[in-house]
Amino acid sequence: MDFGTLYQSALDYELGGNDSAVLFKTDRRKHAINEGLRQFADLTECYLKSSTIPCTNGIGEYNLMSTVNVPGGDYVRLTKEQPEFRLISTSATAYTSGDVGFLRRSLQWLHTNTPGWRGSTGGSPSAFYFRDDGAAKWFGLTPPPTISTAQTATVYLPYVARPSSMTQSTDVPFGSARIDLEPYHQALVHYAASKLEKLRKDRQASADQLQMFLGYVQRYQTQARPKGMQTIRYGRNYFAEARSRRGGDEDAA
Repeated sequence: MDFGTLYQSALDYELGGNDSAVLFKTDRRKHAINEGLRQFADLTECYLKSSTIPCTNGIGEYNLMSTVNVPGGDYVRLTKEQPEFRLISTSATAYTSGDVGFLRRSLQWLHTNTPGWRGSTGGSPSAFYFRDDGAAKWFGLTPPPTISTAQTATVYLPYVARPSSMTQSTDVPFGSARIDLEPYHQALVHYAASKLEKLRKDRQASADQLQMFLGYVQRYQTQARPKGMQTIRYGRNYFAEARSRRGGDEDAA
């Protein structure tokens, strides 16, 4: 459904009327649909993007609220996929990522376990952190990257994005290319109806509409789960440790 259908006929059906001039004014309808769009994206993480942040020699922090680093200006939070530091030279690209080479650390952990870390002038980043400062949200590398004149470096940053508000009647939620999300467009209508029912003080109708919205959220989350058997990954290899303590010769027996 396009935006016009969502805030007009689809919402008329849920509200039981086509009032758009008195209580359920058109601007209120549009605002509620767009609020539903953002809520659905936030709860389901269905709208993901990535940014490639150019790094500078010796500079360890980059503001994610700046469109220089995140051109869309729509950063919300990291995805489950972790960032990656890339050091690029003429002959090869070195990638640093994962649970071993590029860990996320809190500021408290860094202060406690690596005293003086802020004084580092450069090296190969082995961890990243976040630091909030007013309107800025800093993504930090520690130690700051050392980049020679023959190299360039970037951070690949996958993130949950905030979708832009729809303004034209022909706009489609999440963009017309996202046909996989068409079955969930009705969720936005239920969220909008939940908000608008409060204007006529019908709390039960509002709650019912919210539950239908959350039903679509749950449906998406269920469908998004990987199919089939999944592998459990342990933080420690207890089997290998036990073998090492016993000499590791069981297979040779």
